[in-house]
Amino acid sequence: MGQRKALESHTVPTDVFLRVAAMDASTFPIAPRCCCLGFLQKILAIGLLLALASPSTPSRAVEPSTDHDVVIVGAGAAGLYAAYTLDNLGYDVLILEATPWHGGRIWSMLLGDVRIENGAEELYGAKNNFVYNDIKAAYGMGAQIGIFEETTSQDTLIVMDADGMGGGSTCWAESKTGNCAGDADIENYWDFYYDIGEHSNDPTDPLVSHYLDTTWGVPSTNRGYHLYDAGVPGGEYGTTVERMGLRSLSREWNAWSLSETVHGFGFKQDGLYETGYSDALDFLYFDQVLPYVTYNSPVTVVDTSGIKPVAIDDNGVYHYADAIIVTVSVGVLKAGIIDFIPDLPATKLDAISTIGMGKGMKISLRFNSQIWGDDMMEVLLDGPTAECWPPKVYQPDVTDHVLTCFSMGRNAEAMEALPDDAARLNQAKVDLDAAFGGTGAATAAFVEGFVMDWTASPYTLGSYSYPAPDTRPISGSTMRQVLAQPVGSQLYFAGEATHNTAASTVPGALQSGERAGGEVDTELDGPPAAGTPTADFSASAVSGGPPLDVSFTDLSTELPTGWSWDFGDTGTSSDQHPSHQYTAAGVYTVSLTATNSIGSHTRVLPKLIFVPEPTGIAMIGSGAIALVLLRARRRRACIQLGRPLHG
Repeated sequence: MGQRKALESHTVPTDVFLRVAAMDASTFPIAPRCCCLGFLQKILAIGLLLALASPSTPSRAVEPSTDHDVVIVGAGAAGLYAAYTLDNLGYDVLILEATPWHGGRIWSMLLGDVRIENGAEELYGAKNNFVYNDIKAAYGMGAQIGIFEETTSQDTLIVMDADGMGGGSTCWAESKTGNCAGDADIENYWDFYYDIGEHSNDPTDPLVSHYLDTTWGVPSTNRGYHLYDAGVPGGEYGTTVERMGLRSLSREWNAWSLSETVHGFGFKQDGLYETGYSDALDFLYFDQVLPYVTYNSPVTVVDTSGIKPVAIDDNGVYHYADAIIVTVSVGVLKAGIIDFIPDLPATKLDAISTIGMGKGMKISLRFNSQIWGDDMMEVLLDGPTAECWPPKVYQPDVTDHVLTCFSMGRNAEAMEALPDDAARLNQAKVDLDAAFGGTGAATAAFVEGFVMDWTASPYTLGSYSYPAPDTRPISGSTMRQVLAQPVGSQLYFAGEATHNTAASTVPGALQSGERAGGEVDTELDGPPAAGTPTADFSASAVSGGPPLDVSFTDLSTELPTGWSWDFGDTGTSSDQHPSHQYTAAGVYTVSLTATNSIGSHTRVLPKLIFVPEPTGIAMIGSGAIALVLLRARRRRACIQLGRPLHG
């Protein structure tokens, strides 16, 4: 932890309200010789009553606020690893998470005795991926089992010509019989796979679907068109070929920096595979920083225009820091859920607009028997369920029978259009019926299922990022690199979409958090040194009508020798315990920077001072009293002149 302890919310006791007793005219005795006794009694009584009854300044508490070295927005993989990086360097960090849980798009759970991954599932090999070796060291080599590897014992089942009612034809891609090889539409799909990387220098960046139609003769009506969305490139990138740019896809394909070998995590403990991907990441990294997570705190404003950067959450809490790292998804950035003050640079906004955010969901189904063969690695379906595989491949000792399915892009949209999760599970059963004999085997054997719709999640709004047209120009920075760039010295960005060579992956997200944490450390030149002041202060009053006199008391630690106050109304002071008068109505934020020979620290209390406008009723009361006094003076003048008085 940093040398400075985080400062939490300040509160101030409530004001005392005036209590007004019922009065009548007899309360105010007036000499019987006054000619206008009735009028003056009434005016005086009404005026004083109004003046006394006018409410005092409303009771109010100071806006809650915290203060840390670094505030991180989002407790997904990128945010948590940024915190892990900074915590190891000695910084005081706060992580603001919109939901009641952490981990972002990584979520493991049991379905029967099978550990399913409702989000990220693939573990990549050791190349440029520290997670692989860390898992190996912690759980042993046997915890990482190769998946999606076509061998003599593992093959891909392909469904064609599905009729939407559980019927269709199937064939095997490679090892079993290889009988898909005689299907020209399937062979086109395989050939296109090897063509993807050949367009890095194309002068234009058309949609992949346009290229398939005009060059390969594969329009959306082609009987093999579903393969491009269920498998590569649509499903692989979490979207549909109708939204990816050909050149951007090709350049991203060729820039890939992780291993082509993919594993699943299968660690058995006490007879069950209770440890999933999210559990492993918690154990390796995240548990260390989970005490610094504040849940149910969606950030709505990030303001770097003031004395100190601040992230304001939906609960009204102001979180100040020397630097803020934003790690939310591209979907959230696109939706404008966070208001950046000042506006983000045009280049950053262009990157957010250009990079795609896929729609997607994962659907897991448990059956009472294994309706597929042991040699099925995966199945590409001709329906919106798209692609499924058995997690048993990397959890070989499980006894329950589960398939996990991956529905992306327009397939996910079709699923989302269904009324509820029960309807989505029914659709998955129909699509799987076509894969396993067309006899309703999946429907008959179904026991239970779970649907995770990441697009419907309000603080994710999609699966993961993809290369939309112009994401990767022929020269210059990619949109991912632009998204990753800091804005000034106080605002930083991380997340899978900011990784230029491993986007849409957990390693990419972790590495982006590490990068952003390093950028902050370089800019701040390390955490505060021991002995650096922690600024803090109190105010003698926080509300009252003008002029309001307030005495401020320095409460800073570590014996500061210099003080710089900003009272929020252009007033300043260098006294340790200054007094200040607020002469105009308004709400004022006050800050103190405390300095000694070791360093300095700024504490900001937002909207600390409230000076209200005079209320209308108080003005009426004051006017009534003034009228009474005017009448009294007039009466005395008339008496002195011997003139008659009129009411």
